[in-house]
Amino acid sequence: MNKIKTTLFATLIMAAGTICAQSKQFTIHGEMSCDSLRFSPQKIEKLYLVYNKDGVETIIDSATVENKCFTFKGAVPKEIETYDITGFDNGGIQVFLEEGEITISPFDARFPVSAHIGGTPCNDIMQQYVDINNKSIKEGTQRMKEMFDNLPREINDNSEAREKAQTSIFYSNNLYTKAAIIDFVHKNIESPVALYIIKYNIFPAFTPKAIEQQFLRAVPKNLHSHKMYKELVNQVRAAELKEGKPAPNIVGTTPDGKEVYLSDFAGKYILLDFWASWCAPCRREFPHIKEALAYSEKSDNFVVLSYSIDSKEEDWKNCITKNELTHKNWIHISTLKGWNSEAAKLFNVQGVPHTVLLNPNGEVVQFKLRGEAMVKKIKRIADESNKNK
Repeated sequence: MNKIKTTLFATLIMAAGTICAQSKQFTIHGEMSCDSLRFSPQKIEKLYLVYNKDGVETIIDSATVENKCFTFKGAVPKEIETYDITGFDNGGIQVFLEEGEITISPFDARFPVSAHIGGTPCNDIMQQYVDINNKSIKEGTQRMKEMFDNLPREINDNSEAREKAQTSIFYSNNLYTKAAIIDFVHKNIESPVALYIIKYNIFPAFTPKAIEQQFLRAVPKNLHSHKMYKELVNQVRAAELKEGKPAPNIVGTTPDGKEVYLSDFAGKYILLDFWASWCAPCRREFPHIKEALAYSEKSDNFVVLSYSIDSKEEDWKNCITKNELTHKNWIHISTLKGWNSEAAKLFNVQGVPHTVLLNPNGEVVQFKLRGEAMVKKIKRIADESNKNK
């Protein structure tokens, strides 16, 4: 009997632990010193917690403003990412949604971007980063003032010489700021915040090789699955895309709604085929793709991943059906964003059809393979694979 009670008690404890683990909560509490809009005397009555994915905003929650205060509560998402608080008419507030109580100190709602955010690890780190930027701006302004105050009269009276002096201080200030940011990133490299700083502040200032060697290699492995880390890796690969180099990993949705990644086919040759239903040259390639797939039947180490840059779902699906573009190794995906498709940008697609042949290691073998040349290449790959069996 005692054994049964002990077992039951242990089970209840485990269940309670599981429930707690599954119900991590966040609270955002904010206060406004002024609750008016910037371009209107109207008071702010409601704010929204918004998630932005690929340029599409989704309202997660809303909060009523009472006595200049507002509160959001909810379950912590699987991954720590940035969300926006909107409802202002002059920008918004960005927060990292994570477990704990996130506090937004009293701020002027007419200038929400100046809000001070803290209370949880990522938001505290992000605020430190903002403070470093503000300090750099203040110090840079002071250096500029001191320079002009001490310039010899002959330089001050010469517009060309004065402009050169101003430019030199500008670059000096920029160097001070970048150095401070780099130091800050390396000190906080174990935080997801570092990934956002690398992407939006450091990436434009360095070569892709430097980003990879000096920053991405320093990111701990537990952050390698983070969405922002994957985006950075893709940016580096896209910038260095050429034969023999790893290709960016892209994602799309199949006609039946399944999400598919390029990396899902690791270990096989992949013909990545960018096309569109309205593209006549693309349609002329269909017979050649079917022929290539027929040659690779026995080896089964070749897939065609057709990425449509269509924007209308009906046109895309109808074209697949009408032209019988079906085969177990012919996978169709799209995001239906036309030329704004992220995958098209990563692979620098300027026109369709555009093909990229990848080897089993995910490296580029050849660009723009079409027609009979493509069929011969795939046949050669299939023949070699059959010989090695």
